[in-house]
Amino acid sequence: MSETTVTIKYGKGYDDTWAVFRGRPEEIRADILSYFGMDPETQRGLSLSSVVINATNVAHGKGLIATALGATVVEETTTDEPAKPTSDPWAAAASTTQVHTVADQAPAAEDPNAWILGEIEKKTAVQELKKLWADNQSFFSDEKVMAAWKAKGKSLQGVAA
Repeated sequence: MSETTVTIKYGKGYDDTWAVFRGRPEEIRADILSYFGMDPETQRGLSLSSVVINATNVAHGKGLIATALGATVVEETTTDEPAKPTSDPWAAAASTTQVHTVADQAPAAEDPNAWILGEIEKKTAVQELKKLWADNQSFFSDEKVMAAWKAKGKSLQGVAA
């Protein structure tokens, strides 16, 4: 197979940051997942095109936060766990045992979105739902997950009204 090139831009302008990946499709896939810190399990079964879309969404989100809000990256971890700010009560409340227990109980052959769908259902406030989306964007490329998230948001807004 011939070499492929994928370019992911952080914005629309020529001056915005670009990330360029070259190689065979399986090499590019692995490079993109590594570069963007994406969990390979959440991308399992997706085409390279879908992985590129998910990575582009991550890049655009980071680019928008950096340009619109002036934010900068302050910590990135190399562990299996995402960085958890100490001032975030939701992050402090979540323990690693709970995260691993949920993942260990779900057989790999079942619905790969079972965990996120369960988490969506547990949310009792719109802000919690928004935080779930922000922390787990890779799951939301699935139409079923996005539909469940939107439906839960509408139901929570109806309760708040």
